[in-house]
Amino acid sequence: MRKYVMMICFSLFMGWSMSGQGQGIKFFEGTFDEALAKAKQEKKLVFVDFYATWCGPCKQMAEKVFTDEEVGKFMNERFVCMQIDVEKTGWQKETAEKFNVTVLPTLIFFKGDASVVSRLAGAREKADFLNLAKVATGEQLSFEKLYDRAKSKKDLADMQLVLKQAPEYVGGLQGMEAQKWIVRIDKLYNEYTKAKMGPDFINKEDFQIVSKFNKKSVKDDAVMEFMVKNLETYMNKLGEAPGILLVEYNNNVIGELARAGKDEYKKYLERINTELEAAYAIMPTGTLTPYEKFKYYYDGMYLLSYKKDVTSYVELMTKYLAALGDQVGANDYGEIAQNMYVMSKGKLNNEQLGQVKDWLVKAMQYEGTGLIDRINFVTMLGDTYKALKEFDKAKEAYNQGYMEALQIENKMRVAQIQMIIKRKLQALELAK
Repeated sequence: MRKYVMMICFSLFMGWSMSGQGQGIKFFEGTFDEALAKAKQEKKLVFVDFYATWCGPCKQMAEKVFTDEEVGKFMNERFVCMQIDVEKTGWQKETAEKFNVTVLPTLIFFKGDASVVSRLAGAREKADFLNLAKVATGEQLSFEKLYDRAKSKKDLADMQLVLKQAPEYVGGLQGMEAQKWIVRIDKLYNEYTKAKMGPDFINKEDFQIVSKFNKKSVKDDAVMEFMVKNLETYMNKLGEAPGILLVEYNNNVIGELARAGKDEYKKYLERINTELEAAYAIMPTGTLTPYEKFKYYYDGMYLLSYKKDVTSYVELMTKYLAALGDQVGANDYGEIAQNMYVMSKGKLNNEQLGQVKDWLVKAMQYEGTGLIDRINFVTMLGDTYKALKEFDKAKEAYNQGYMEALQIENKMRVAQIQMIIKRKLQALELAK
């Protein structure tokens, strides 16, 4: 289960009100304890929106969902609604900590005794929010009860509904409880797809379920192979999305096999010109055909992993970059450098390290590169300079990565990256 962390959303606005306006939700202005007392007296539940003033998704909900007339009517009739700023000292911050609020916004429905009825992590659109509020009031089945009914009756409609709701439900869980539900949902997914695969399986809802749950690098996966065989129908009904998913799937399979040194990767590479030709036609590959582009790339992986032939890899990648011509970009340089360094486990001579350095320097010269990719490239450049014993340049590269990490919106991610770079800087001092 991936770890869910605080979503940081920088904002230029200051002091904006989180309260609903017009006919939307009317938020209670007292304390959390006062809201509970009011709910008991009026025989209602309590709804709390945990937010922060800098959180963009929080503001989006406040402006687009909480102000909606239908949402306001439903919530005002059944809940005492309030908002808690998680960064305000005193009872607000203490309440957020008590209920382990680590994602913003966090939306929690309480009974009058402060027991949690349900909780949601992250922003929701109107329909999802109302659906979950109705579950809290008992007007709709809870996720757990819907799952139990789906399991007992084996009803495909119920199973589909459970799978559609599962990412949001499981995303709000932690630890062993989350792991338990992941196993359950994976099993339900396998049961559902096995029972449903056929003409009726080719629809938007089931495709979205496959996109979320299917393992993307398991060769000869039954669901993916069903999509391959029915690619034309999928793309006629749903557009390019199924093709893009199949390109991702096939590339992952090729990559896994090439990195493992298995020449079976060539079998899946050939599919680019056969069963998956229509899917790969979607992908922009410049002057190269999709087959040519990916053959260069994955043949290179195979040379490094199985043949351990760095010299031939450099020659092949040099031809690859030349063939790309004006289409070459930062990720092309960065990825082939990363493959060479990582897959050789850093065991390169100075000439080979110099080639990695040159590719990474070129990758850093492009504008518009994704921030995480850029940090990754410059940090690896620091590693390369260190291996070349160019310690001052290594320190400069690490410091650049450290400073660029500050632009990441997720605070915990920033801390993780900066901790890694700090360790690299400490190791660098010892190496001097």
